Amino acid sequence: MRLCLNYYHRDLRVRGDPTSPLNGIYYFYAVDVKTLKDVDGYPLSVDGIPAENDPRRIFLGGLILQRPAVLQVGNLVYAGFGGLCEAYNYTGAVIAVDINTRKMNYWVTQAGSESVFTEDWTQWSGGGPGGIWQAGQGLASDGQDVFFLIDNGAGSSTTNVSTTPISGKTHLDVLSETAVRISKQNGSIRLLDWFRPFDWQSDGGQDIGSGGLAILGSEFSTSSTPKMGVVTSTNTKMYVVDLSNLGGYRQGINGTDGVVQTIPLDGEVFGGVGTYPHEGGYIYVNPGNSPLSAYRFNSSSMSRPFELAGVGSHESSHWGAVGLPTVTSDNGRKGSGIVWITEPTQGLFAYHAVPVNGTLTEIPLPKVEGAMKFGRPVFGDRRVYIVDGQRRLIALGLK
Repeated sequence: MRLCLNYYHRDLRVRGDPTSPLNGIYYFYAVDVKTLKDVDGYPLSVDGIPAENDPRRIFLGGLILQRPAVLQVGNLVYAGFGGLCEAYNYTGAVIAVDINTRKMNYWVTQAGSESVFTEDWTQWSGGGPGGIWQAGQGLASDGQDVFFLIDNGAGSSTTNVSTTPISGKTHLDVLSETAVRISKQNGSIRLLDWFRPFDWQSDGGQDIGSGGLAILGSEFSTSSTPKMGVVTSTNTKMYVVDLSNLGGYRQGINGTDGVVQTIPLDGEVFGGVGTYPHEGGYIYVNPGNSPLSAYRFNSSSMSRPFELAGVGSHESSHWGAVGLPTVTSDNGRKGSGIVWITEPTQGLFAYHAVPVNGTLTEIPLPKVEGAMKFGRPVFGDRRVYIVDGQRRLIALGLK
């Protein structure tokens, strides 16, 4: 098990002020899951590292938050970093740790001579910021490359809107409001591909970044797009993208988005989608102030592979903070799929995965007193576990 933890060290950089953000530091841990003891050679200090794509930017752990789940790809473990809105001078970043050599790579989302930069650590948005947070959803991988979303940063509120189309294979140093694909090559992290919505500079702060990029299984494949992903965000849209060509900027017809499909939603999304590859294939999204929605996959449609198939009976009372859908089944047995979601005040809900006549059928559950922000249930030994709104661990199971 591997994780990043933040600590405060008295007098690390600011003497006499143990609560100063500059005295914060991250450690990268490797823990034996059987004994919960540290693996030899760990933890590693993650502090004071210059970014490989902009050496002016030094990693200062007290100014930044590691919110998405970490991701292991081979011998590399990736961690994404963002902030608390625009507080302090931070820049979104990825740390990659080689678990064999313990070598670290530090790559930032805002780089180069044209990026926003200041050495004043108290200045809000002083580093860009372009954070990676995804409401806690982890970074994604196809087994080789790494995919994630970057939230608003430099250029997001610029009034001089650029309408010049740009290929996603063109290198960018400043990656605000962008879905990206990266990989470690020849010892360094490299940007391979990206997508940015055509209206990113006029979205009123409803940017991509609050959601994640979900990689769909091989069951969700068409002849023109064998590998698909889904991007969710606060701009009330859901983007179906081609993982081999994310879409660049204004690469579609008449300067629109060059993605597989854009699906309008009734609310903002924090987290991502759930998927059910059986019985034809479905994806599920849980927007704020809206019911859970299911979209059916149609492999014969090139331009609209997903169509709305049904909605749940409960509408969230929150614009944000709801949990992303989690799907379970009895080894894919027909009729056994269940979609689970959380809601901060209403608790836990479950629905049969396949809609009937446009409706997701609710499964009655014992009352759970709310749920944690962006929470999701976990499962084991035929039980479902959730932390409720009172911060209690609740277990539900069959009698």
